[in-house]
Parts: sequence; structure tokens; C-alpha cells
Amino acid sequence: MISIAEAISDLLFVRDTVVVPGLGAFVKKPLSAKVNPVANYFTTPNCDIVFDANLREDNDLIVNYISDKDRVSKNEAKTQLVLFVSDCFNNLKQGKKYVLKHIGTLRFDYDKNLVFEQDKSVNYHADAFGLCDFSPQPVVQSKSKEEIKAEIEQQQKEKNTPVTVDEKAVHADDEKPHRSGWLWVLLGILVAAGVLYGLHEFGTIQFPWEVTRGPASAPGTYKLPFYEKKWEWKEPVREANIWIVAGIYGHEEDAARMAQSLQWKGYPAAFYELRNDRWYVSFGRYTTEEEATTVLREIRAKTEFKAWILK
Repeated sequence: MISIAEAISDLLFVRDTVVVPGLGAFVKKPLSAKVNPVANYFTTPNCDIVFDANLREDNDLIVNYISDKDRVSKNEAKTQLVLFVSDCFNNLKQGKKYVLKHIGTLRFDYDKNLVFEQDKSVNYHADAFGLCDFSPQPVVQSKSKEEIKAEIEQQQKEKNTPVTVDEKAVHADDEKPHRSGWLWVLLGILVAAGVLYGLHEFGTIQFPWEVTRGPASAPGTYKLPFYEKKWEWKEPVREANIWIVAGIYGHEEDAARMAQSLQWKGYPAAFYELRNDRWYVSFGRYTTEEEATTVLREIRAKTEFKAWILK
């Protein structure tokens, strides 16, 4: 069985004004799409829902809708509506808020006037069905039109080039002499070298190029001195801890949009960072105050940002 709040929500999609007899009227005011040039953010068309407590004339809009939807008599639908209005005022008189799902909240202010707070999670604008807010992303083209055109022409040439076979190269192996004997000679040399190295390691023989020193009872072998590379001194890198601040925000999403906007405007080093419970957006980090001052002058000359230096 459909509730009164669901009936009001369904009717707001197709009607500009929905009157609840004995309570008031919900009036829909369309809003056009908006663009935030600073945050580079687009909002879809929307509607403001306004509550008018003076419009309480008795009409059968909600009664007929509930009667058709639930297939009940109009008297039963009207009874359901009266109980809804009575329950709403009982809660409001007790100082409570009355929540209408997907519509908003009703409450009494200090002067006992009905105050309505809209639920922004539902968009009642018919033209905005299926749309959502978004931030546009720039289209980055890595190659120019001339480079892309040249690559396409080169690929087309490679596809149209016929494949040829060099018959001389194919039969070249058949004309080469049989050289398997050289492999056996090379294998014999390697085996002989391995045997001589083993005898030398066990002290059985000594190579003639090894120079002995000291007495005959304590032979020694001359070894080349070991070269030890010394460390090279490098000048320490100074830390870039000087900022050029573009703005300070209380919410991270606002700072992120601002930093992204600066990058799109030609400041690729722009970033944002949390500092003292606030989000700072900077054009970049700099190592010296002279460098930061030069960049700050260029920013103020080319843009309208009131940037400043933070050490």
C-alpha cells in the first residue's frame, strides 16, 4: 500500500504544485544548469521544493492518485490522508521533526510557523533524468596531426609492400662446406685448458709467467694491486619548502578542484596539502625566496590571483 509521502513524491515528478489538504502545498521551482568557473564544475538542472502553508484548499489530487494506485475507494484514500495530516501535526506539536521520505523535513520554528527543509538527494527536474554533476577532463593529444598522418601513411606503405624471397640466401647453407671438425678441435682445446687449470690449482704445475719472491722455502705469487674507488663529494640538495599559496579551503574536495584547475591553466607543479586543519592550494614548491618572488610576480602579472609566499 502506497504511503502519502510516496504519493507526494510521485506527483512532484509530473506536477509543479502538490496540495496536501489541511497541511499545505509543495511547490516545485525549476533551476537551470550552472557552471563553477573556479572549481571547473558543472551542475545539472534541478528543482527547489518550497512549502507553502497557506495553500490548503481541498482538492482530490492525492486522493485520486492513491485510489487508482491501490485500487481502493476514494473514501478510504481520504481517510488515509486525514490520518497522515493528524499524525504530522501531533509530532510537530511535540517539538519533533516530521520526515517525508525523498521530499524533506517539516518542523515548527520559534514562532510556531511550519518550516520545510528539502532533501537534495532527489532531483525532480524532468529534463535532468539520468544526469549527474561532473567535472570535465581535458583531452590530451600526445601526437600532432602531422605525426599521426605520417604514421598512417607508413603503415599503409608496409601493407602494400610485396614480400620477396631471396633464393640464394635460402640455398646458401647447402653450398657451405661441412665444418663439424672445427667443433671437435675447439672442444679438445677447452678440455686441455681445464686440465691444466686443475693441476695448477692443486700445486702440481706452475705457469712460467708467475713471478716468485722471497726464499725458496716460501714461494709467493705476484698479484696486481686492488683499485678502490673513493667517494665523490656532492653538494647537498636544498629542500624546496617555500610555497606560493593560491587559496585556503576548509574542504578537501574544493582544494582538489582548485589545484586541478591550476594545472590545466599552465601550472603543472600545483598541489594541495593539509596544514593547520585547513587545505592549502599552492602553485608549487621553491628552494629560494628569490625564485619564489620571481614566479609570484609573473603570476600576478598574468592572472587575477592574489597569491602570496608561505615559508
